[in-house]
Amino acid sequence: MSYWRSRLRRTGALLCACAIACGALAGCRTATATPSATPAPTTYKNAGVLARNLASLGQVSGPVSGTIQTGSDTEKLSGTVSLNGHDSEVQITEAGSARQLSDEIVVAGHRYTSPDNVIWIDRGAEPKGSSLAEALAGAATTVDDGASTVGGVAAHEIVTPVDVVDMATALGIDPWTFDHPSSVLRIWADASGKPLGFGATMSWQVNLGGTEQDVAIDLDVPFIYTSPVEIAAPAKPWQWIDDQTSGLALAVPSDWQRTTVNDAQGVTSYFGDNYTVGYTNVGNVGQASLSDETTQVVKASVDQPSSPRTIVVGAENASLMTIHRSKQNDYVVLVVILHETLLYEILVIGSPDDSSGTDSLAAQVAATVEFTR
Repeated sequence: MSYWRSRLRRTGALLCACAIACGALAGCRTATATPSATPAPTTYKNAGVLARNLASLGQVSGPVSGTIQTGSDTEKLSGTVSLNGHDSEVQITEAGSARQLSDEIVVAGHRYTSPDNVIWIDRGAEPKGSSLAEALAGAATTVDDGASTVGGVAAHEIVTPVDVVDMATALGIDPWTFDHPSSVLRIWADASGKPLGFGATMSWQVNLGGTEQDVAIDLDVPFIYTSPVEIAAPAKPWQWIDDQTSGLALAVPSDWQRTTVNDAQGVTSYFGDNYTVGYTNVGNVGQASLSDETTQVVKASVDQPSSPRTIVVGAENASLMTIHRSKQNDYVVLVVILHETLLYEILVIGSPDDSSGTDSLAAQVAATVEFTR
């Protein structure tokens, strides 16, 4: 998910000034981190105990509280994080748009993600060292940055040095197109070495709509939920298609097969019983705009497309059109996307008698798209 940039607190490398609003979350219990006066860092007295406890957390969970800043726009974050041993489940939502920024389950070292908490995607083995449980287990525990309140509980803020832990990946965010990523992990703990939660600040730059933007996150997760943690692999996850050559990744139903029918035209296609999904990297279009390229697609179409409407695909604006193709006797949803200077097209093809089903599938597939370069 390519969105964020953050401030790094008290690290000697201030990357951006970001006002953090931590408060009550819709659908969650209140989770606030209220900093007090900030004395100079000291040595945490129970660093060894805390390190051992982080390596064997057991069952913990709590609400997400924080903000995301993209350019000059700031929105609140909400969600839930749960851990059960080495398994984890992370859900982070941008409150202003109800957009899922992270929805990930890791079970027995296997990763699953979702764009909507309905469709789940099998992402394969989680790379060693990149899970949230491993990030917390590897946290530095010696630097005590002072006392604060998180989730209504007084806690010590134990800070890991800058960029020792990749918190974006640990929280289920794919950093495919990030420039200059940086992050800091903090652990909230009591005086005895008991973990009370964790927090993170993260920053990077990303090219959206042809413009390089600063993105920032600051969030905290107090371990205040008391219900038993149940983390299980989702049923019937879709398959993940990571096409490094085209720089595009997306998901299709697990039983779909690849076809080579249109490969001569540069289109890669997968088909099921009633539908086909195809995609292609059209190429570099230089300074052309999405509007310009959409106009060219309309002009080149044998059958008249519907009026284009704007949607968001992989954090980029895209044009969506529908076409009833007379020669093929089918119904096509065509999505045109301009990522930086690369033009992509995604086609979802179904029966002319099933336009609503094709529309629904197209929306589901488009929601899974990520750009990988």
